[in-house]
Amino acid sequence: MTALNVVSATHLADVWRALGGGVLRNGRGRAWWRNGDGWSVSLDNRRGYWYDHRDGIGGGVLDLVAHVQGSTRQDALRWLADLTGVTLDHRSSDRMVARQWAEAERNRRDALYFADAARLMAEETLEGLSPVDLERATYTELIAALRVAPEAEYRAWLEYSPRLAVALVHAGRIRQRRLQTALSRYLLAEVINAA
Repeated sequence: MTALNVVSATHLADVWRALGGGVLRNGRGRAWWRNGDGWSVSLDNRRGYWYDHRDGIGGGVLDLVAHVQGSTRQDALRWLADLTGVTLDHRSSDRMVARQWAEAERNRRDALYFADAARLMAEETLEGLSPVDLERATYTELIAALRVAPEAEYRAWLEYSPRLAVALVHAGRIRQRRLQTALSRYLLAEVINAA
């Protein structure tokens, strides 16, 4: 069987328990691998995605196994195959793991580019707002969120406004402040006009 069969044959909550995870409360668990005492790990069983809000990392079921065990994605895939009783076709599993890793790396890079441009957009907007404007809190929170969890913020923007998120990634990638500033102002005007 292929790696895709192994991953699709697993349920995130089952993998969580098999790894040693404790009770889930409203889709949240404790990060026992780092002695976490808060409910900082979100599990989305429908999408098969987890996210550690404290450390700002997450991913699919393979990422969870690899992160908790401190192993590679290939080792995580073998562990999942053993857990589900599925025999792997190693050629296809190697390709899938490489493709997933490349996609995860691209998303991490894009999130950093996005964070650079979104932070610039927020700072530019804050400069134009009066000190008592209520909108200041929104942009201040955005800057804080971009520092703490750029990947989570990027994913949220991708769901809410994919066009805006992609444009901000592009602005962050080119790293020319004048162009980023112009694009930020344009995108901000788009957001205001859409509201």
